[in-house]
Amino acid sequence: MANNSGLTFNRRIWLYLHRTVRLRCPECGISPLYLPASRVESISDWFTMLPGCPRCGYPYDREPGYFIFAISMINFGLVAIFGVGTLLLLDTLFDLSTAQLIFFTLVPLWLLGILSARHTKAFFLALDHLLSPHRKDHR
Repeated sequence: MANNSGLTFNRRIWLYLHRTVRLRCPECGISPLYLPASRVESISDWFTMLPGCPRCGYPYDREPGYFIFAISMINFGLVAIFGVGTLLLLDTLFDLSTAQLIFFTLVPLWLLGILSARHTKAFFLALDHLLSPHRKDHR
């Protein structure tokens, strides 16, 4: 098991961000957090994180509702900010009707929400681990 406690706080931030982008375990950085996209068979498979790391034993989903904040605040905030920016940009650059503005704003937002959900949860898990390490060997 990789021990990241010897790194400085700033180096651990970059390490965990790198692991978040790759959707890897925040503790060891090797095991995936989700099923690979090629093995996803349903929308539930896409959004459901694996229970924990088989390599280091780090639990991904600690309790029911653990990721509510990540999805409701972080992902919603990301989508809302992107949506307002897209709407303002489209309205400024193009002469579109209201229906066109809504369509060309909502379709990318819908896709962004679905595609960013995995990384949002991974970011929340890494942030939680950075601020309050939750290691199996410390129980």
